[in-house]
Amino acid sequence: MVTNLIKVCIFFGAFMQIMFKRNANQGTKKATNSKSLISSQLVLLQSRKRWGMMYMMATITGVVISTIGLFGSVGVYGVNQLQGASLSYLATLPATFLIITGMYVLNDLVDADLDSTSGKNRPIPSGQITKSQARIFVVWTNALGILFVLVTFNPLSLILASSIVAIGIMYSTPKICLKDRFVLKTGSIAAASMLCLLLGGSSVFDPQGSVLSNFDYNYNYDNHYNNIGASSHSLLLCVYSAIMSGSIIFVTSLLNDLGDVEGDRKFNRKTIPVVIGKSNTMILNIIIASSMIAVSWGSFCLSPNLGWVNPIFVSLIASLVILQMIKVSRHLNDRGFIRTQHKKSILWHISLQSALVIGALMVLL
Repeated sequence: MVTNLIKVCIFFGAFMQIMFKRNANQGTKKATNSKSLISSQLVLLQSRKRWGMMYMMATITGVVISTIGLFGSVGVYGVNQLQGASLSYLATLPATFLIITGMYVLNDLVDADLDSTSGKNRPIPSGQITKSQARIFVVWTNALGILFVLVTFNPLSLILASSIVAIGIMYSTPKICLKDRFVLKTGSIAAASMLCLLLGGSSVFDPQGSVLSNFDYNYNYDNHYNNIGASSHSLLLCVYSAIMSGSIIFVTSLLNDLGDVEGDRKFNRKTIPVVIGKSNTMILNIIIASSMIAVSWGSFCLSPNLGWVNPIFVSLIASLVILQMIKVSRHLNDRGFIRTQHKKSILWHISLQSALVIGALMVLL
């Protein structure tokens, strides 16, 4: 009896030891999987944060322009109320960053095979990150981005943010795949940049809308006139800045396509450089940069209230872009050189957005 009891105890002890090790291994595996998932999300964020920040700069420009315009209406609205309204639009900054970063990762996910062929050492084609981990990243970044936009309580802001998401999806979704379509590929990228700026400045499109309509104020004709004037300036500056932002993105996007011509041809993608050739693409970039100068001075002539600072700054930046395009045209068959120039092009975006903000401050302060 005692012997049998000892055997049972030994058996039970061995069984519990096996179960404990099994549970411990499962717990370690789950912890490892959780850590692996978090690490993968950080890797993906790191890989595309540069472009998320670039588009976010356009949103910053929109926020600054609209905020200055709102404070031009201090005679109508209370300062504290306007501060609350303008601060709510700061939520559009992380929204833009998350949505754009997620959309770039979605493009990397769809383009994994092409990127591998083109020699791009990105996390997904290199096998560092799985496709399922990339899908998770795309979902949570876009969902969180939309939640941030809801903080503005402005339906127009939500429409603009949703439009950016829609462009990102249509850009990469196989059945629609804007990136495979002539002109639409580059045009959709430029449109996304314009929408990012308009998202930051969305308050000026509806000054009596959902945010400001709840304010108490003493209405009189002079204040109403001043409010309309400030809002009109902000609206015109937002539209002008959006056009400039979209133009510079169009140029840099074409520069990026120049480095992918061979891979795009293999996958039958009708990008502008593939269709019209590398040399003609450089000519097109020079024309677009020149158009930025013409539009800036034309806008100033039609509406001097927009100020002279923007035309001068934009002309300087566009001239530098033209000179750089001439330099690149001498190395059209050097893929490495072109990609290096494309990476450096983020400086053009920083310079342009800074110039637009300074121009707005000079006009509206």
